[in-house]
Amino acid sequence: MLKVALCNCPNSKKIIDEKITAFVGSSDMSHKIFEFNTFEDFISAGLIFDLCFFGQNLRKDMSALLEYLEKASSAKSDPKKLNFITFVDDPISDSDCENMIDFIRRNLEQSSMSLAVEFLTDKGLRSIALNKILVFEFFDRKVKIKSQENEFACNDTLRNVMNLVGSHDFHQPHKSFIVNLKHITSIKNYVITMNDGSVIPLSQKKSNEFRTVYKAYLESHNVHVPKKK
Repeated sequence: MLKVALCNCPNSKKIIDEKITAFVGSSDMSHKIFEFNTFEDFISAGLIFDLCFFGQNLRKDMSALLEYLEKASSAKSDPKKLNFITFVDDPISDSDCENMIDFIRRNLEQSSMSLAVEFLTDKGLRSIALNKILVFEFFDRKVKIKSQENEFACNDTLRNVMNLVGSHDFHQPHKSFIVNLKHITSIKNYVITMNDGSVIPLSQKKSNEFRTVYKAYLESHNVHVPKKK
């Protein structure tokens, strides 16, 4: 869960909540906003926050904040690591909201990079990082897993695999394939090219849905959306 602290900026809560909800809505990340009236209330809560927003009138307490952070970071137990701290106008400005979304995006990418799933493969039980998987292919009654480093096969179905990885930027362009959207370099006609040079078929039946999903993925990562070919 993404924990957000708002200290003395009550008019920003609705805006921040809507911005975060809109951005992480398609992921499995939830969030909760904690409100505080004073800096002392914030400190006494003793919680670990991912994002902290302080009203501009609290800048006078900057020295107290720095002292608190120094003590928290040096503590061996419960370090209260604060990742994103900023003083904002109330209501919060568009530029501060953009900085917030950039931080959340990096947080999501880092979480995805560190997430690994165990598969019982032909080479034994393997823990494979999802961000390194390019393609799942159903072939000869088995699911072939192609990663950046290896290839494995496991006795499973694409339906089960999709239920497992579908919320982590994987989608199915064809009944026999699931691809990692992160590793697509181009889509032309009914051919998907991956960044290792391999090509994946895009079925006519799934074409419109897949292109819509991929376009939304690119837009959520501020990537130029190529024209449909």
